Amino acid sequence: MIRTAPLTDFESVSEIISQLRIFGGVTDAQRETVFRRLELWKVEEGDTIFQKGDEPYAIYIVKSGQIDIQITDGDVVITKHELHCGECCGESSLMSMHCHTATARAATYSEVMVLSKRALIQLKHEDIDLFALLMMNLAREIARRLHFTDQLLLEATARNAKLV
Repeated sequence: MIRTAPLTDFESVSEIISQLRIFGGVTDAQRETVFRRLELWKVEEGDTIFQKGDEPYAIYIVKSGQIDIQITDGDVVITKHELHCGECCGESSLMSMHCHTATARAATYSEVMVLSKRALIQLKHEDIDLFALLMMNLAREIARRLHFTDQLLLEATARNAKLV
């Protein structure tokens, strides 16, 4: 069962936040502006944060523990990526405004910082420059992931060609 709580101790997460690519170029004051909008989710092992087909709600940043990103097709479940402290998920669906194409499930007890879509919209109205910088950084992160996925596809295709 996921429990939510306000995130009240900036110092406990400032190092994590400052290392995230999505916060590249953001000043300390801007980081604190984002921090005030974060929630903390305490997630038990096996809990689902979001499921394939769900509407996007937020960007999820791992504070502690491990979150598995799983892709499924019928009974086949593949763990695409294991997220650890400082890594995030959910941003692709949020930016594209499409349903999630994967499931995020806690592999261990985890704490996840959540930046909701509503918080981002509020930020857009209050500090458009910060919002624009975050969106640009998110787009770069999504492009990196697309490149990584392209590489995986090329490697899998090459392996399959050798088998034939």
